[in-house]
Amino acid sequence: MKTIQFLTLIVLFVVAGQATADSLLEIRAVTDTNRITIGDRIHYTVAVSHGGSVRIRQVENLVDFSPFEVKDFKKNMPEANKDSSVTERFEYTLTIYDTGHYSIPPFPIIFYADSSDSGQTLYSQAVPVTVVSVLAGADSVAFEDIRPPIDIPMDWAFWAWMALASALTLLAAWFIYRAWKQKQETGYIFRPPPPPPPAHEVALQALAELYRSDLLDKGEYKAFYSRLSDILRTYLEGRYFIPAPESVTDEILRDLRAHLHEKEIARIEKILRVADMVKFAKHIPDRVTTQNIMRDTEQFVLDTKLVFEPAEQTPEEKNAIETREDTH
Repeated sequence: MKTIQFLTLIVLFVVAGQATADSLLEIRAVTDTNRITIGDRIHYTVAVSHGGSVRIRQVENLVDFSPFEVKDFKKNMPEANKDSSVTERFEYTLTIYDTGHYSIPPFPIIFYADSSDSGQTLYSQAVPVTVVSVLAGADSVAFEDIRPPIDIPMDWAFWAWMALASALTLLAAWFIYRAWKQKQETGYIFRPPPPPPPAHEVALQALAELYRSDLLDKGEYKAFYSRLSDILRTYLEGRYFIPAPESVTDEILRDLRAHLHEKEIARIEKILRVADMVKFAKHIPDRVTTQNIMRDTEQFVLDTKLVFEPAEQTPEEKNAIETREDTH
């Protein structure tokens, strides 16, 4: 059974010696239930209705719900009411991991009347919540007396399995010894694996897969730019041997100054800064900016890829080769 509790606090401001309809402030604290079991979720909503001349300060990060834990938070867009007032809603998902009787602490609302810089604080009433155990009759568990010792018969099947396990252990030890001896003689146990592909090949393939995805078409800019940043950081780590995936943008730029010119530094900084804004500041770049970032990222990898070229022979090496050819 879900019980809805409404706690309402109404205050009327006096501005310039007169009370107006816009100065009405109403706080409603709502829970979807006041009785849960350990670990259940409580949906707690605070609705603040006020006149157009009243300003509400952002307080969602200033609220301490101890001993409850906040699992989710959402602030809805302000809603206009028929009486010209505005309603703002703060929605929390709370939980607690202990039994007993608790109260959700009063929710503070800091508001300003008209253009006043002096804020005032109002609190909603505390909401009582009862938390019970998930075990039926957990408070009245009866303990049984200690049972007497029992005789354990010989389990021949157990000893047979133990003998088999011992034989397999000895066989595994012999294979390990043979593998170790072969490694000492040949340098490897099995055929050595092929060398990993160059960092630029991995990066270009990953970028191609990302560009073919439908993340941008679906408007998932954060996922797109997060993947783009990861690919670029992994390439920088493999190409310049710097801990780019674990570093912030400023640290990456500092480490790259020993390897790149300022022009390349500026290009990589632009890419990383835009990605950071999308990931952490919810920035939505336009399509032209995104296309430029995609092109610059791929071009940066192509311009900075490591190309292996055969080393030039010294005059002594050339003479040695010519001498061997003449003798043959």
